[in-house]
Amino acid sequence: MLQINDFPILEFDPNTKAMIEPTNLIAKRDVPKVCVITFFRETIQQKLEEGLLKQIAELKVETMPLPIYEMVVDDIRVGITAGYVGAAGSAGKLEELIAMGFEKFIVCGGCGVLKKDIEVGRLIVPDSAVRDEGVSYHYIEPSREVACNSQALSIIEEQLKEENIPYIKAKTWTTDAFYRETEEKIARRVSEGCLTVEMEAAAFFAVAQFRSVILGQILYGGDDLSGEVWDSRQWNHQTDVRHNLVDLCLRIATRM
Repeated sequence: MLQINDFPILEFDPNTKAMIEPTNLIAKRDVPKVCVITFFRETIQQKLEEGLLKQIAELKVETMPLPIYEMVVDDIRVGITAGYVGAAGSAGKLEELIAMGFEKFIVCGGCGVLKKDIEVGRLIVPDSAVRDEGVSYHYIEPSREVACNSQALSIIEEQLKEENIPYIKAKTWTTDAFYRETEEKIARRVSEGCLTVEMEAAAFFAVAQFRSVILGQILYGGDDLSGEVWDSRQWNHQTDVRHNLVDLCLRIATRM
C-alpha cells in the first residue's frame, strides 16, 4: 500500500508492478551476462577505432542514441556502454539493460573528493551511498543510505588485491544537484563518513537491489571539494587513469 506522506518523495509504493515496465518496451536478446557501464566515452571510442568492439544493440532517448557494444575478454563476452549522467537517467538505462538480458554490472566513473589527501586518480570503491537524489526513493523504502551488492563488492576487492592496486573503500554522497553542493552540506556529509560525491551510485544500487541483479562500482578521485574553494584538479583529463580503469573493469567483469 502506498505510504502517504507530506513529502511526495517519501510516498513509497511497495507494488512491484508499474504501469510501464521496461520489458514492455525492450525486447530480450542474446547479450552477454555482464556489462561494463563507463562514463569515459573517449575510452569506448578508442576501443571502437581499434576494432575491439562490436555494436550489438542501441537504446534511444529523445536527444541521442546510446549504443551497446560487445567485447571479448579472455574468451568471455562482455557488454560495454556509456553511462547516462545523473541518477534518473542512470536508473532508466540500467532498467533497459536488465530488460535486454544483462544480469551483472560493473560501473566506473569519476567523483569529487571530500578529503584533500585523496589524490587525483586514486581508486575508490563505494560500499554505500547517501541517498540525496530522487529516483532511489521510487525503488526501495526511504532510508538514509543504500548499500552496494556484497557479492559485487567482494569480487571487485579480490581483483584489486590480486593486482596490488591501492584503493579506498568508502561511503559516497549521491546528489542530483552538483551546483548546490554547499559548504554546510559538504560538512554534513563528511561528518557521516562520506569521502566522495557523485551523481549516480545510490540510483544504481537501488535499481540493482529492486531488480535482483549484481552491480558494483569503482570511482577515481577527481575534483576536490574539501577546501574553501573548488579545485577541478584537471580531473577529467586523466586519460591514462580512465583507460586503465575501464580495462580493469573489463577484467573484473569476466569474474562476475
